[in-house]
Amino acid sequence: MAWSSRLYGQDSVFQSIRESFHDLPHIFITGPPGSGKTTFLEDLMDLMKKEAPFKIESVLWLTSEKDRGIHTIRDKVNDFCKRTHSVPNTLRFIVIDDADTLPLISQQALRRPMETYHHLTRFLFASRHPSSLIEPLRSRCLTLELEPISPIDALPLYMNLYNIQSNKELFDFCLRNFISIHELKTVLKLYKATQTLDSLKSLLPVSTEFTNTLITAIGNKDAPKMRDSITSLYLNGYLLDDILLSVEKSISLFPSIDPSIRFRILQFTMLGWISIQQGKEHWLDTMDIVNQVVETT
Repeated sequence: MAWSSRLYGQDSVFQSIRESFHDLPHIFITGPPGSGKTTFLEDLMDLMKKEAPFKIESVLWLTSEKDRGIHTIRDKVNDFCKRTHSVPNTLRFIVIDDADTLPLISQQALRRPMETYHHLTRFLFASRHPSSLIEPLRSRCLTLELEPISPIDALPLYMNLYNIQSNKELFDFCLRNFISIHELKTVLKLYKATQTLDSLKSLLPVSTEFTNTLITAIGNKDAPKMRDSITSLYLNGYLLDDILLSVEKSISLFPSIDPSIRFRILQFTMLGWISIQQGKEHWLDTMDIVNQVVETT
């Protein structure tokens, strides 16, 4: 049976790695939240076990915040790399998920083991942005970007995966109220268990009320309400890209037809996406966007 990933729409990325099996480089996976970076790493290890011309001797996963410090690099990573290697045609792998949280000093400490033990060990990194890794590490890696599948494309695939019959009412309810693929999967699992739309209303995202308040505040150039609604969204676990997607999805329902109001809303989302591209996603960065929108005449 042919190998297949749990992710949809990433076949070309896996194929790029397949083509490099003969001289596998270190790999750096990037992509926005919800694009499936962790799942990709897990599936990649499974793919290599089944199809790679080499064998995997062992794997060291560094995924939690306690594995970010310099002592982890000096102890766990170096000890892992230095272990006796006696089996030919084998490789070890060190997987570092959420590399965004890897301190600069820890990244600098990785340069030597990546160089010294390249004949025995490969590093796999995953983070949101290519800029998360310092250039000396990034230049040693094959960098691949995961493109998130849109909810419109993902929903039929997951309905089929969970053996849920085509249902227009369910389809419209999901697309109208949920943003991320993770949310869609949670909703469909609950629907499969209950078979009723009423049971899904408890999962309606808290972002809806705050997003509507934010859109109105942007239109009115009401800076305090903009800051309050954005702060509430951050406190409920939403990131800048979640906020922008929610605003973009809701803008078609925004009642105003005043061109200046619509301009400010579009300006907010445009500045937000630019900020994300620059790696600026903190709450303070979003407050700067609010200031720019409010100061625009």
